[in-house]
Amino acid sequence: MSMDNIAPTRMNMLQLKGQIKLAFDGVGLLKGKRDALMQELLKRARELRDMRDELHKRGRASRDVLSIARAVRGTPELKSAAVAGRRELPLTVQSEKVWGLNLGVVTMKGIVRQPGARGMGQYDSSAHVQEASETSEHMLEQLLRCAPAERNLQLVGEEVKKVSRRINALEEYLLPKLREQLRTIASTLDEREREDTFRLKKIKGKKARQKKAAQAKAQAAAE
Repeated sequence: MSMDNIAPTRMNMLQLKGQIKLAFDGVGLLKGKRDALMQELLKRARELRDMRDELHKRGRASRDVLSIARAVRGTPELKSAAVAGRRELPLTVQSEKVWGLNLGVVTMKGIVRQPGARGMGQYDSSAHVQEASETSEHMLEQLLRCAPAERNLQLVGEEVKKVSRRINALEEYLLPKLREQLRTIASTLDEREREDTFRLKKIKGKKARQKKAAQAKAQAAAE
């Protein structure tokens, strides 16, 4: 692998070792975060499953009651009751921090109203219409619980994927690249060290021969 113009020096080798340790520690932290997010994801998935089951239950009840009311009282009376009961929903939307994510929290009250608060006279409207209105509001109440829970689950799931991609990038690309660069630099430095050792031995051998020749010459001159 190419060294990407990194000079094969001991300073760069030390820097690479530091980067490898930092990346390795980062992988550990990210894996810890991913595990915690997975636990959060599973917990919220179970909660949402129960919420959806209740929503389907209330939806079926509302559908059945509405069908009976339409059959008994007629569609015009139901439409009139719907217009009379129109209102703004008393909702408060806030956010909470969960592992750095801004998750929505919906606070509601008074979704299911008392019969007299629906804009219909208690004695002027039939029991079938009142029951249809009540079951519809129960279904709406559960729907308003499910909607933010489903969105929050989606956000947590997306964060799990994002953290997993970061872990893969570190483990499959950055760390192998840094380690290969480290091996290349270490190999280059070892080769240089062997060459320096060879040259040093060669120089020492040359000096030893020169010294021996000088000694032999001096001894010959003395004789």
